[in-house]
Amino acid sequence: MIRAVIFDVDGTLVTFTFDIVGTRSALIGELLGRGYSTTNLTTTTLTQVILDSAKEQIDSGQVKDDYQTLRSRVYSMLDRFELDSAREAKPIHGTLKTLKALRLSSMRLGALTNSGRAGATKVLKKGGLMDVFELILTRDDVPAMKPKPDGILRALDLFNLSKDELLCVGDSVIDIQAADAAGVRVASVATGNYSRERLLAEGADLIMSSISELPALLRTLS
Repeated sequence: MIRAVIFDVDGTLVTFTFDIVGTRSALIGELLGRGYSTTNLTTTTLTQVILDSAKEQIDSGQVKDDYQTLRSRVYSMLDRFELDSAREAKPIHGTLKTLKALRLSSMRLGALTNSGRAGATKVLKKGGLMDVFELILTRDDVPAMKPKPDGILRALDLFNLSKDELLCVGDSVIDIQAADAAGVRVASVATGNYSRERLLAEGADLIMSSISELPALLRTLS
């Protein structure tokens, strides 16, 4: 029985314009300027993969640097981009109504985002969503971002639930990958950049066209 739902934020609960190409280009430029090899990195490379590449070069002795210091610099850069983009954020239609309905049904709710705490807080407050969550986890709260499973495993621990009692909801492939790595079911919602067909092909357990479909979907799982 599902007792808690963990939601991705960007593209799942809210929409806003984020210059991901410009952001990743800046991150790659930062690494290049610090002596890292960036040959295999592009603006389509996930941020966590960019960081993993840097850590591998540090661990192998290819680059003399401190990973935690580098990660802090990268996170600070991301914070600036996210806070700027958060000004345009708005909740996807039906989001607040759906979340409130789930709370009334005693479902425990959490948010898990690759955004930093500052940007996520601004986005959630702007959308009136901050107070509906029992738990909010950002990249600042976990060792690694999605598609790594760290955030989901942390949520399971804090909720004190087993894996079959948690459902993850997200709009992207990395949400599916993170849930799969954590051994948790995932319901994908096609309100982001991926089609229903792509999300199903990537391994989504369940699929929705809108977050408003979630209460009915959860009833089928009980």
